[in-house]
Amino acid sequence: MQHKASARERVIASAKQLFSERGFHGTAMADLAEGAQVSVGGIYRCFASKSEIIRAIVQDDTEQTLGQLREAIEQVRTGSTDGAVAVEALVFQWLSAKRDALNHEIVAEGHRNPEVAETIFTICSQFREQFRILVKLVQPDLDDIEVEGGAELLLACLFGMGSREFTDPRLDASQAAAIVTRLFLQGLANRNTPHPG
Repeated sequence: MQHKASARERVIASAKQLFSERGFHGTAMADLAEGAQVSVGGIYRCFASKSEIIRAIVQDDTEQTLGQLREAIEQVRTGSTDGAVAVEALVFQWLSAKRDALNHEIVAEGHRNPEVAETIFTICSQFREQFRILVKLVQPDLDDIEVEGGAELLLACLFGMGSREFTDPRLDASQAAAIVTRLFLQGLANRNTPHPG
């Protein structure tokens, strides 16, 4: 059982690297096997297909990130940290993640592969739910539409930060996190403009 878990982890680590470098369709199972130091048959004992490997990568990364998000929300809820501090830490985390190529490859595969698309949809739903909670904690007097808009903006930030390397950024991650957070919170607090609906 331990050997199988270890092989699974090695396959995932190999897939993250190779999918980033060569793309999903440019990576053969033999390449994954060589990188993971397992046989091709060993990969198929862990995963039924390359699509399943992608789904495992997404789920593994998501569990960690969602865990951190839930922990931050609980700290805000209990008053052990400020909402602005929690949001800035999350934005900084997204800015600092170095998985841009892999994330683009996964999203592109989601457009071609319904199973991968379903995984992405499920994960986005989980993030959206947590973002609603965080937005409501940060700005308790928002109505439901405003909370949804705040969650939508955070979700857009999560995806958009993954493309930052292509946008010729002028700020370092720390500066960007501080300014994005300040503007986000100002936007939540300034609701003088009526919204549709």
